[in-house]
Amino acid sequence: MAAGGIGNPAGMTVVMDAGNPRIISGQVRNEIISGGVFVFGSTATGVVSSGANSFTNSDLLFTRDASGGQFNGICVDTTTVSGNIAVATDGFFLLNCNGNLIGGESVKCDGNNSVASVGSANESAFKDTLKIGRAVTAGGSAAYALIQIIP
Repeated sequence: MAAGGIGNPAGMTVVMDAGNPRIISGQVRNEIISGGVFVFGSTATGVVSSGANSFTNSDLLFTRDASGGQFNGICVDTTTVSGNIAVATDGFFLLNCNGNLIGGESVKCDGNNSVASVGSANESAFKDTLKIGRAVTAGGSAAYALIQIIP
């Protein structure tokens, strides 16, 4: 089975983490996920209880090609089928642009492992739920920009 969803062909490309990187772990939901792919939690309800004593790594299942408001982070390294995954949830990354971006602008993930402008007032009602970070540098369509992922 080939890894699905390619964003930056160089994988997850971290430029800086502004201190200690924020990385959470879990397991992949029956697929291979390439490093650099946007992921989101995909777990059944009722798998965690109120106590930390019963919480395990396998309680967190991730799947690829996050879009819209479904974004938890970026896959750190290419995984195995149903294997362990490390997910970066904060930091500065070189990401592919879908459309032109301006530095300082809010960005969202588009479902194709690239970022796009959150947009104008037309999306203002959803701006906070769509936003995954901000562009630090400008980037042209199909080019790359430095993006700060903000949890």
